Amino acid sequence: MCGIVGIIGKDISVYNKSTLNSMLGTLSQRGPDDQGTLYFPTCTLGQTRLSIIDLSSGGHQPMHDNKNDISITFNGEIYNYKELRENLKKKGHLFSTQSDTEVILKAYVEYGSDCPKHLEGMFAFAIWDNGKEELFMARDRFGKKPLYYAFDDKKNFLIASEIKALFASKQIRGEIDYKTIDNYLTLMYVPPHKTVYKNIKVIPSACFAIFKNDNLKIERYWSLKKKNTPITYEEAKEKTRQLLTKSVKKRMVADVEIGSFLSGGVDSTLITSIAKSFSKKPIKTFSVGYQGYINELPFAKEAAQAIETDHNELQAKDDMVNELKTAIEYFDEPHADSSNFPQYLLSKFASSSVKVVLSGDGADELFLGYGWYMRHKNLSYRAHFKEKVFMSPFAGYLNAVQIFTQKERTRLWKKSNYVNKDFINDEVKNSKLSSVEKINLFDLTTSLPGQLLTKADRMGMANSIEIRSPFLDHSLVEFIYSLPDNYKTDNTIFKRILKDILGETMSHEFVHRRKQGFGAPVKKWLRKDTFKNEVYLRLYNTTADIYTFLDEKYIKTMIDDFYIKNSDRYNYKIWVLYCLELWFNSHKEYLT
Repeated sequence: MCGIVGIIGKDISVYNKSTLNSMLGTLSQRGPDDQGTLYFPTCTLGQTRLSIIDLSSGGHQPMHDNKNDISITFNGEIYNYKELRENLKKKGHLFSTQSDTEVILKAYVEYGSDCPKHLEGMFAFAIWDNGKEELFMARDRFGKKPLYYAFDDKKNFLIASEIKALFASKQIRGEIDYKTIDNYLTLMYVPPHKTVYKNIKVIPSACFAIFKNDNLKIERYWSLKKKNTPITYEEAKEKTRQLLTKSVKKRMVADVEIGSFLSGGVDSTLITSIAKSFSKKPIKTFSVGYQGYINELPFAKEAAQAIETDHNELQAKDDMVNELKTAIEYFDEPHADSSNFPQYLLSKFASSSVKVVLSGDGADELFLGYGWYMRHKNLSYRAHFKEKVFMSPFAGYLNAVQIFTQKERTRLWKKSNYVNKDFINDEVKNSKLSSVEKINLFDLTTSLPGQLLTKADRMGMANSIEIRSPFLDHSLVEFIYSLPDNYKTDNTIFKRILKDILGETMSHEFVHRRKQGFGAPVKKWLRKDTFKNEVYLRLYNTTADIYTFLDEKYIKTMIDDFYIKNSDRYNYKIWVLYCLELWFNSHKEYLT
């Protein structure tokens, strides 16, 4: 993995070497192994590198192709780069390194803007064509790797892997978009097609972009399509096994050791068991648990023993407020998923042993592993649901996943015009799918990239570790998405196909036990004195940053309800507000 920056414009003299170093310095954790810059009259590119493929100087970036006068700065991994290189060699392209970076450059020469369609992996890159004075950018299909952009006062165009690098240019300051803050209060994360700043945008996932002559054009190169494929359940299970095995094998390619996160759940256990067959020695596995709370460490140990891994456990403590604050500060936008913290701890723990880990991210979204899918399929529940809330099942789902309801947010804001219902992307909004299919598409295109993949990228990169997600191989996703819903989740079994595959090697009790989440025990933490003091320090303080736009009295009523009346109805709302205050406090120096 890496961190990338770029500056394009007619007057970029202010972006000298010192400025570039400052920008790249904010991304050093993304790439501690190497740093490079390239300068042209109207373009500057920079990169910090985490060396994983081609550890030699041949993988140094930004990389320049002298013959075609093009240069690239790239963040990510291309899993099919060897196959692509052989195909490009047959077309006459010559290679001087063993890196996947050079393969992207040659693929761009060969395929132009269709280049991303040929790439399998996670990526965000920018290619500068010096002859055309044109910048070509692209992100992977699911948005695993980030890419932000902004314009300075002189209309120069800036890009970076993280927003903090744009701020480090000293030419960009953040103008808060309070309607997106409202989206955060709704979802506990910022929708992936938005940012929390009016003047800073994100290149959407599955899109490429071209900047030329002061104009930016963005186009989508891939989207999920529902295809009803006639196939029996047994055939579907076997095809799933084949595609997942192929996906894991591709993600075992690296010039460094690869480990695996192992929670003891179905997803990570299945991934790790498949990975075992592609490793010459026991795979290092990593798990985290909480003292005195729901703890999956015994199940992780059981899985590790069955798979014969080199297993490592971390027991999290109750009094880790400072570590929690450190984790939150790595996000350039507010993000309150309770699993951010265990992800941070686990990444930090694993980073002392390996540079790359496999994870089970994406399985719940892909295989309908959440409770609302099963509830929706229950006809009596659907009838009750419609009767009670007078809305479609999809609208009801959106209502159910909100942290603060629209009514609560109207009361929360000092200015009610910030209340914003627009957090659904056009792909979901314009689809003609059934309600359960629309819920699934929302999870895959909004919750997955905005919540899970943002967490994985930021918490992994905060510790200079790359997290690979075999369930998000696009060929596997396209196939699973096309299957009948009851192949994935029926009336009694979540993630049916995955459990049937894992059940061939693990016990029925292990596979079919009740699902436990990966999140931190927020409610119990908030009641601990260390966290209680933090909440009062941050949110019972009249000078809290969020009280410039949110209603102080209403928030203090929630706190009193939780701590004095001992009610749990506001516990996660308090957590979301606490994370927002921490974020504002650590980022206000960058705001206008």
